[in-house]
Amino acid sequence: MVGWSHAGQHAYMAGLGVAIPFVVAAFHVSYAEMGVVLAVAAMLGSALQLLAVVFRRVSTRLLLVGQDAGSMLGAALAALAPGIGVFAAGRFLQAITGWPQHPVGSAYLSNSYPEHRGSVLSWHITAGNVGTLIAPLAVSSVIASGGWQWGFGLLAILLATTVAVVAFGLRVPWRSVPRMPSGVDGAGRHEDDSDGSRIGLVGLLRQRPVATLLLAGTIAAGGQGIGILGVYAPAYLKSGLGFSALSLGLILTVVYLGAVIGPVLMGTFADRISHRLVLLGNYGLGAVALLGFAFVGKSILALGAVGLFMGIFSYSELSLRQTLFADYVGQESVRAAFGVFFAVSQAVGALWVAVIGVVVTDIDFHAAFVTMAGTFVLAGLLVAFGTARSRRASLTV
Repeated sequence: MVGWSHAGQHAYMAGLGVAIPFVVAAFHVSYAEMGVVLAVAAMLGSALQLLAVVFRRVSTRLLLVGQDAGSMLGAALAALAPGIGVFAAGRFLQAITGWPQHPVGSAYLSNSYPEHRGSVLSWHITAGNVGTLIAPLAVSSVIASGGWQWGFGLLAILLATTVAVVAFGLRVPWRSVPRMPSGVDGAGRHEDDSDGSRIGLVGLLRQRPVATLLLAGTIAAGGQGIGILGVYAPAYLKSGLGFSALSLGLILTVVYLGAVIGPVLMGTFADRISHRLVLLGNYGLGAVALLGFAFVGKSILALGAVGLFMGIFSYSELSLRQTLFADYVGQESVRAAFGVFFAVSQAVGALWVAVIGVVVTDIDFHAAFVTMAGTFVLAGLLVAFGTARSRRASLTV
């Protein structure tokens, strides 16, 4: 149920990325202007994940249903937009309401299956990426036949199913439940079992490896999956290489196939080898794949092949870094800690959407992908030096 909700959120973002080139053309705005709109919305939505610190005892079911309903309405508003102002309002509505999925959903699953935290968190990311996989071809097909407005209409329908699935399928109470020593709620499922002490949380976040992973996330967001690739990979294929909507959708489907298999594949390697070492390797390989996608040429087969690896490594970064972060955090204050993790990583990192938009407008798409690759290299260096001397890392990761 949590995974299906995540799939709907990712489908919205992936569908948004497919539609952006057509929206830019329809409303006669530049990618720099669109990048600012998307960046501000992303920063706002990401910052609101800090509400997980405040609403640590509010029902997972209630928060996720509210999220999915708001996202559905945001997609419907975008579909009816006569201009960039109303379109931006729809994007902001989705951003404002879409904050609970990562901190609340991840905390719920992490505490429900503490002995399999790495695998569960990887599957949570993968479930979201299923939405990323199915949206491009579906939305691009609708756009090709009926226009970009109908693409957002399709997303609104998909998000309506997530509302129903979570509302009627997730068996946890609608209301918050009293804290229980075991961390198990009245329905037999684990809710967040932490006190969420702000004092303890601040001390935890000041630890060197934890702070390093937060900082690395703000940098790696410049080349990470849905935030950047979801917007600029379709833009590159459409505006940079001139592909049709259907060709664009086919290539992106392969990229997002990598996004589906990547987190589980890399998570399995990480559990068997080392959470830290696999994350570092992912940064290096991801940088190479990003460069390859920009410079491989216009061959659909070559772009698909390189795009598969780009999807694997770019979309695995979050789950690998989140797993390493959870190794240091543990179960206590998990919802609050994840709230800070995603808010800091994504709100500050959302600036990259605007930065890359400026690079595309003032230079070209190739320079944009070089910049994306550079963020992975820099983030990898930070993690390499910022977590290497941790005693806990040597014992657990």
